[in-house]
Order: sequence, then C-alpha cells, then structure tokens
Amino acid sequence: MGYRLFIFLFLSGCLFSCHRVQLHVEKGISFELAKWRKQHLDSVSYDLAFYIPDSLDIPVTGSETIRFMMKSGRGDLQLDFKAAPDAITFFSANGRVVPVKQQNGHIIIPSGVLKRGMNEIEISFRSPDQSLNRNKEYMYTLFVPERASTAFPCFDQPDLKARFRLRLAIPADWKAVANGQMETDKVSGQFRDISFSETELLATYLFAFSAGKYQAITRNLNGHRYTLYHREPDTLKVAKNLDAIFNMVELSISSIEKYTGMNMPFCKYDFVAVPSFQYGGMEHPGAIFFNSSRLFLEGTPTREELLNRANLIAHETAHMWFGDLVTMPWFDEVWLKEVFANFIADKVVSPLFPDLDQHLLFLMAHYYQAYSVDRTEGTHPIGQHLDNLKNAGSLYGPIIYHKAPVVMNMLEEKIGNPALRTGLQKYLRKYAFGNAGWNELINILDTDGTLHKWAEVWVNESGRPQLKASFSDGRTVIGQSDKTGKGRFWPQTLDVAWPVGDSVARKRVALNSPFTVPENIPAPKENQWVYLNADGSGYGFIGMDKATLKYFCSNVSRLKDDLFRAAVWTDLYENMMEGQLPVAGFTWAIIKNLPDERNQLIRERVLLYLQNAFLFQASGPVRDSLDMSVEHLVWSELDNHENNRNSLMNAAISICYSPSSVSRLYEVWQKENYRQYKLTTKQLKELAYNLALHMPAKAGQILDVQEKRIVGEDERRQFSFIRQSLDPDPEKRHAFFRSLLKAENREHEPWVNEALYYLNHPDRTPEELGYIRPGLEVLGEIQATGDIFFPQSWLDNLLKGHNSKAAADSVRSFLNDHPDYPADLKMKILKSADFLLRNND
Repeated sequence: MGYRLFIFLFLSGCLFSCHRVQLHVEKGISFELAKWRKQHLDSVSYDLAFYIPDSLDIPVTGSETIRFMMKSGRGDLQLDFKAAPDAITFFSANGRVVPVKQQNGHIIIPSGVLKRGMNEIEISFRSPDQSLNRNKEYMYTLFVPERASTAFPCFDQPDLKARFRLRLAIPADWKAVANGQMETDKVSGQFRDISFSETELLATYLFAFSAGKYQAITRNLNGHRYTLYHREPDTLKVAKNLDAIFNMVELSISSIEKYTGMNMPFCKYDFVAVPSFQYGGMEHPGAIFFNSSRLFLEGTPTREELLNRANLIAHETAHMWFGDLVTMPWFDEVWLKEVFANFIADKVVSPLFPDLDQHLLFLMAHYYQAYSVDRTEGTHPIGQHLDNLKNAGSLYGPIIYHKAPVVMNMLEEKIGNPALRTGLQKYLRKYAFGNAGWNELINILDTDGTLHKWAEVWVNESGRPQLKASFSDGRTVIGQSDKTGKGRFWPQTLDVAWPVGDSVARKRVALNSPFTVPENIPAPKENQWVYLNADGSGYGFIGMDKATLKYFCSNVSRLKDDLFRAAVWTDLYENMMEGQLPVAGFTWAIIKNLPDERNQLIRERVLLYLQNAFLFQASGPVRDSLDMSVEHLVWSELDNHENNRNSLMNAAISICYSPSSVSRLYEVWQKENYRQYKLTTKQLKELAYNLALHMPAKAGQILDVQEKRIVGEDERRQFSFIRQSLDPDPEKRHAFFRSLLKAENREHEPWVNEALYYLNHPDRTPEELGYIRPGLEVLGEIQATGDIFFPQSWLDNLLKGHNSKAAADSVRSFLNDHPDYPADLKMKILKSADFLLRNND
C-alpha cells in the first residue's frame, strides 16, 4: 500500500470514527450534537402545516418539509422530535421513503439517504400536546427553550436559524396569528384554512402561533400597524386599557429604533393577550404573547402595576433586537438577551413617570428580586455552564433578569453611555439575523483591555459581597468580604452618607481593595449613624451597625430624598433576611414610618415587605404579638389614603385575619366595595379564597357566590380549579394535592401555583407538613414536563408558607437522602427554603 493511500484511508477512517462518536444519541440536545450540526448544516427551512380540531380528544396532526444544506461529513443525522414511536406516520428523505428509527427524542436519519448539498425531508406526524397549550376555545405554542421538538421534528437549537412557512386548518369561528404575515384565509365548511408568509431567519424557540376564539383590534400609529388578539370578556376593562397598551407598544418601538439606530427588524407586530399565560410575556417576533391580566388592568391600578405593565411591553419589544435579531449561540448565554431587554426597557419606561427618579425606578425594579436569590445558598453566576438544552430551564430566574441589569448599569457607568450605545449598535449590525454572545460584545466594548477582568467576578462568579463600615482611630473603614471564604472582591463605587448637624453629608467612594479608608468620613459619634448606600447603586449585603439600624428603624421616613429612603428600606429588609434585624423590629419600623411615607411607589414596596415579613418570616408567637398593631396600621391607612387604596386593600386581604378583621372583610366582600372604593375582580377572588380559608363553615357558600360573579369562561375554569385547595374537608384537600403530583393535572401552571400557595398557607401549617416531601420528590418530573419558571415557582409556593423546625427538617431530610441530587435542582430548593433553613439552623 502506498504511503499516500495509507494516509488517505487512515484519515477517512478517523473522519468516519468521528462521525460515529456523534451517533451517541442522548436525551435532549447536547452541546456536542448542536456543535456538530452547526458545523455541517446550513440554509435550514421548514414548511409546516397543522390541523387543529376543536375537540381536545382529537390529536393535532401535522406535516412538514424540511430543507437544509449538508456542507460536509458522513454519518447519520439526528433530527429532534420528542414523541411516541407511532407519532410519525410518513417519513421520506430526498424522495426515498425511510423506515423511522427513534431514540431518546431523536429521529435517526441514515447517512445513506443524505447527500452533500441541498436535502429535503418530508414528514407527517401527530403532534404531542405538551407545548401546544390546548384549551377548549384557544391554543398557543410555547417552545422556549427546546420545546419546538415536542410539537414537530426540527433541529431544535438556537444557532441553526431557519425560515418558516406555516399553514393552519382551524375551526371556522377561530382566528389565528403567527410570526409571518397572513397570506390567505379561506373558510370551507367547519374549517378555516390560513397560510402565513415565510418568516425572517428565526431560532426554533421563537417560532410560534396561536389560534382560538379571539377578538382582533388593529391600530395604526406613526406608520406602524399593530394588531392585538384577546379573549377578555369585560368590554369596559378592554376599552379602559386599549389606548395605554397600544401607546406603550408604539413608544417602545420608536424609542428602541432611536436608541439602536435600526428600524424594527421584523415584518409585523401582532400580539396576543393569553389567559393564564405561564410568563409575563414571550417575545416571538410578529406574534408576541402576553399574560392577559398583565395588560388589562382593573380598577385604579397601583403605581407598581402601571410600571410593571410598561416594563413588560418594553421588555418583550426590546427582544425584537436583542434575542430575536441577534440570538445567543447557546442557552448558557440566555442572560445576555434578557439583560438587554431589561436594560433597554428601563430606558423606555423611565420618561413615562417623570415624577419618579430614574435611579429610584431602577432600584425598585431590580435589587429586591436579585437579592431574593443572591443572598441564598441557591445562588448562581449570571453566566452559567450548560451541557444539554434539556436543562436550559434551570438557567432562568432573578439573577439573569435582575442582577444582570445591575451589572450592565455598572458597565454603562464604567465606559459611558455613548460608548455602550455605539458598541451595541455595532454589535446589532454585525450579527443581524445571526448569533453572537458575550465574548463578541465585550470584544467590541473592551478598548483598553480592562473589561474582561472586571466582568469575570460580576458575570462569572455567584453571590454578593458583604459590605460593612467599621471605625478605627476616629475614621470610617469600609470593608468588603466574601462570606464563602473564597477571597473574591467585587469592585464598585458606594455613596456613603453620615449626619452633620441637621443635614446629611455624602461622599462617593471607589472600592478597589477589601478595606478602604476614605478621606473626610469621620467615625460616627455615639448613637450616630453611617450608611454606605445612599444612592442605592451599591450591590451587596449592606450591613448596618446597631446605631444605624436603630436610627433608621425609627426615622427612615424623615429622610428627604426618595432614593435614599428606598435604598434604606431595601437594606433594612435585607438585614432582616440575613438575621441582623429581628422580624418584629423590622415590622415595627414599618408600623412607625409607613404613615409618613410620601412616595406612592415606596409605599407600595414597603407594604410588600410588610406582607412578606408578617406572613412568611414571622413565627407564630411573633405574628400573635404584632397582629393587632399590623391590622390597625392597614385599616387606618385604608381610611386615610384614598389614592392608595388598591395596594392597601391587597395588604388587608393578605394579612388582616383577626376575628374582627374577618367580619369586616366579609362585609367588604359582600358589598364588593370599601368606602366608595370598588374592589377589582382579582381582589374579590383573592378575598373569597382567604375568607374561605379563615371561615371554613361558610367556605362553600362564599366560593359558590364568588364563582357565580365571574363573567368569563376562562376565569371561571381557573376559579373552579383553585377552589379545590380551599375545601374545608382536609381529605379532599389532600386528594387534590396528590392529583397535582401527576403531570396531566398541572397543565395550567399559574393555576397550580396559586392552589399550592393556599394548600401551604401559613394559617394551614403545620397541618400540611406532609406536602413537603412528596412535593420535593416530584421536582425532577416538574422540570422535565413544565415550563422554564415552573420548578422554582412550585418550590416557592410549596415552602414559603412554612417556617417551623419540622418543615426545615423535612427539607434537610430530603437533601440528605439524595446526596447525588442534580445540582441545578438542589440550588432551587436551597433558594426557596433559604429563610426556612436559616431561621431553623
């Protein structure tokens, strides 16, 4: 054998062996599989057709033609489809009918039927219901992060973008919306046949459609055409909210176009208000889905509700550029699209509330949520490792949605607004309709080589620093420590404040070492205070000495600056959660200071802190000791603050349940109003739930009356489901909980979350301790079958109502019995159980 022939055969064998390694078929989409397919496939397109019957008993069926360019390589090809073996009814490759081989959620296409160049696969199939979210009168898809392959065969990874054509056969009285423009709409008998134009390049998780008995409303604003699809039966509520919704959409588009220097990159902007949608929203281009209740606000909305709606619309709109136009290559960088959606949304929304300081809005939007994870043992870095897309759901949460914007805000401060904006514009132009991640962005922004090192601790390290002032030789020393003992250091700048006579002095201090002795900040005199975070921009646990805690607990309302007060409230709450301030002491601080709080947004946040502390952090004896004082505060505020009755009524419904308050709330529920304040439908439902909980003898009557008050069928079905968690018969409640352990009974995740909350309500425990262990046992299945936020919300509602040692022991026992439990799920348990475990150490 000649040497050259030997080398050729050897290399050919290596190539073949390499491809044979790729034939290892595992569940989900591994990084190695995705990498191989990205190297060898290109120019992917899908022509899809779905038949959606009006009966839930009849399966959805579909057909598709997949075209792709095979650039090189030998070996079989894996196509993703998580369905039963008999779900495929026809399969051909390049005109040849091929026997179907399925394994671990993949269709194995033999190499012998593939060719270099353009390939064409034709498939007919029954579509599993998992991600089709079918209801009696509507359905919608939800394919993030790798759920498209639960509905149709595809290459389900974010960096194999494709063009989609779609055709739907739906009941004749339904409407449909999808990513593309509607091309044809024909009714024949009992069915409607709709086809949609080819889309721009999309990742599979962004392909979407919805169909149902929707009403469609179209507005033309500043040259843009917007269509809203909804099922809200309350026409007055719709009319009241429409202008605000459409104006916020238009403002978002125009503001982001101006910031990015790039027109909206997709062919249209349709959006759907989905009843009981699992998320606040989902950014499918051309077919954005929103939670209906987040758009159609009731009564006189609170300031926070208005802010949240504005942020939600701006956030999902920003994704048209950040995530949809430029998409992360792999879901380990999902945080990048979320951080920019939030970062840009903050810039869009702030001008809408000119009476509120932009920095105050930012503080209130992000720090409380970020700390809810970052203070716990269940925290994780912003940037995370991901070996398989089946685990991508565990990446989502407050760290990527709320800590990441804080870090991006620091980045903007570090390099300047013009430099960041210019860099983002370059990033969008360079990678438009493609994929790019953090390295591609930081390479554009890092002009002097310093950003990579700065980003390492803020992006790739978990947790938060411990920041505290100490005093030595008449001077203030600012110390930063790492409670994990790893010796990490987080560079940042703090706004330090201290009293000087009747005024307050402030100084910005850059932290560049674990101990900083700033000039001209003296040690406080006896009983005086010093505070490290007056502008609220410092990130970490801001520890307070006893004098500072004592002063602020009594006098926080006397601080003149809104941002200063909001920062103090944030850090007082964190000192309570970290065990540095007793729950009772924090609650008394609210009782003393809330009546004098002037800023409505801060009032609403402090009321949230009160509900959390009183309901979930206070032990039984502490709640008993505070009960009458807390209820007196809430009722007094309700009587004295007409402009804030919405949030105050929410607090009353949540926490006021002494015998006198129960009687008072029962009368409010019967009349449906309180002193000319008309309760919203949501408040009446929640009041009925809580009255049923605290008045078991009348529970059935209360729930029956409330159910008859409900107008819409979707809302009535939700109420009927949740009321099972409030049955006065413990055995019926236990049976209902056991039913939730089965995936088929968890179809509507928001309903399950609310029901689980009432099953584990603090006023039920310790009666329901028996739910903890089974609820933890099913967590792995919940991650596999539920949507991305469901595992954490399941845990939160399972555990937050408990604060006893027995409950803590039940969690510890589960963890001890599962030493090899998946790390991502263990971290979620530690996050949800943090205060429970910490308080029963």
